[in-house]
Amino acid sequence: MSIVGERIKKYRELKGWNQHQLAKTLKKSGKAVISNWETGRNDPSLAELRLMAELFDTTVAQLVGEVPMLEEPREQYIMIKKDDLIDLQRKALELEADRINSLKGQLRLAEKNERPDDGQA
Repeated sequence: MSIVGERIKKYRELKGWNQHQLAKTLKKSGKAVISNWETGRNDPSLAELRLMAELFDTTVAQLVGEVPMLEEPREQYIMIKKDDLIDLQRKALELEADRINSLKGQLRLAEKNERPDDGQA
């Protein structure tokens, strides 16, 4: 089985389709076409790969094995630019530092209120 065939089968199964359903959606003569792709006997054309990538909500690069395949459907993931992710992480760290400082201040205040005044006796 070729990597393309493995990926087609995996994405088809993630979609919950059998070979007949995929063949019908792609307007192919029957499930034998899909079976031949999945077993590596034949390869889909670039146009067919593009259509399948759209149907499976993935990319041609993922279908042909140029990039790792996501094991879950793509709607489980969010795409974000690296710089935006770094900014979000920086903001989260700043908020956490502010929260820690606030808690430290509350702790100091509580400790101060618990101490008996030395001047009173």
